[in-house]
Amino acid sequence: MLQILKRWLKLALGSAHADDHAARRSKGVLRGTVTAIAGRGVGAIVGLATVPLTIGYLGGERYGIWITISTFLAFLSFTDFGIANSLSNALGKAYGEGEHGLAARYVSSAFFIFCVICGGILCAAYAVAPHLAPIFFPNLQSPLARAEVTPALLLALLLFALNIPLLVTNKVLAVHHEIAIANLWGIAGTIANLFAILTVIACQGGLPWLVIGSSGLGLLTNVACAAWVFGWRWPHLRPRLAGFDFAVAQDLLAVGWKFLVIGAVWMVNSETDNLVIARYLGAAQVTPYAVTFAVFANATLLQTLAYPSLWPAYTEAFAQKDFGWMRRTFRSHMKLSFISAFVVVSFLIIFGQPIIRFWAGESAVPPFATIVWMGIWNLMLATLYVASCLLNATGHLKGMTISGTITAVLNIALSIPLAKIYGISGVIAGTVIAFALAHYIPTFWEVRSVMRSSRQIPGGVVASGAEPGC
Repeated sequence: MLQILKRWLKLALGSAHADDHAARRSKGVLRGTVTAIAGRGVGAIVGLATVPLTIGYLGGERYGIWITISTFLAFLSFTDFGIANSLSNALGKAYGEGEHGLAARYVSSAFFIFCVICGGILCAAYAVAPHLAPIFFPNLQSPLARAEVTPALLLALLLFALNIPLLVTNKVLAVHHEIAIANLWGIAGTIANLFAILTVIACQGGLPWLVIGSSGLGLLTNVACAAWVFGWRWPHLRPRLAGFDFAVAQDLLAVGWKFLVIGAVWMVNSETDNLVIARYLGAAQVTPYAVTFAVFANATLLQTLAYPSLWPAYTEAFAQKDFGWMRRTFRSHMKLSFISAFVVVSFLIIFGQPIIRFWAGESAVPPFATIVWMGIWNLMLATLYVASCLLNATGHLKGMTISGTITAVLNIALSIPLAKIYGISGVIAGTVIAFALAHYIPTFWEVRSVMRSSRQIPGGVVASGAEPGC
């Protein structure tokens, strides 16, 4: 364990030659993860600063509008139709095989597909925002809230849509193992949004201005990042209409729909528990479950933050047939993920109830059985993230689309009767059992198959220099 950490630290502080693909990948993963942790920390600090300020400034009703709009936009993340993830794999494969011209066509094609999606969302927002507002918020009491809700929703959709074409920027940075730069730009955007929110509050701006303040400067930061990436750093990848290729676009869409299904099924699996609890146990029981879920999510924080950096590294290594690096990195990642999650989960199983009692009050404290099942769930997630990252990056998607869909059905089928018998502990137990039977075992079986087949393929990149091992 210590040897692994020492080797990763050496990579972080050292330098890698441009031809040393393995060292470049490992360095990119480490720096991307570290800056992602820093970004999460900055985001947490900004949240701690802005939440009480905005609640106090807007009041409960208008603040609720703001949060509801943010939740709605989270569901709209599927409107890229999985093309962003499809682009990650396409670029990694193209660069891994030295096809830089093909990579440029992928960037241009994805960019203009995103522009079409952006235009569609803008038109839909203009047409439906006035009708969505009374559906989402039928019982607004304040005349000010009723006056502000439609323009706030429209502006939020506008800013969301304008960010979609800029998704290509982070994918270009990722394929060059420069996720750390994307994270630093993201930190700059978060800080800029903080100052914008403070300015709006100081100037007594309304909810629409607060929407602009919370997202507008982030959009400008993303534009600045794109200008740097395509204007100075990699101008040969700049999106051009002449670079749009219908065959390339079809390829992106053909793979993208699989990512769309995987993402949709994952959201269904993660969001249905609260719905089951509210329906069969009452809304009051959602609180202890949701709070416990949020507390235990810290056990898999490292895995989720490392994911964006590992994905393009695996894709490039797979394209270059550098299977030795893939196996060593997978084993190292698995060990670190399990050990880090085990430490956090063990601590939370012992001290979770008093922590929740202190943080959220007595009404949010769950039964001890819920704590234990939540710990098992997060240990499974910690290792499942490692496996799914490898399969996503190497394009082995069919199995996950099938097993994920079966898991979603089985999860609901188990959670409802178990909830009636065991309460909220039965709900998380149903989720764990469903994932273990229908998703966890098939996923690792497929990883085993990928690793075995890679041993039978001769050749591969021979990279100089030290790289992290087990």
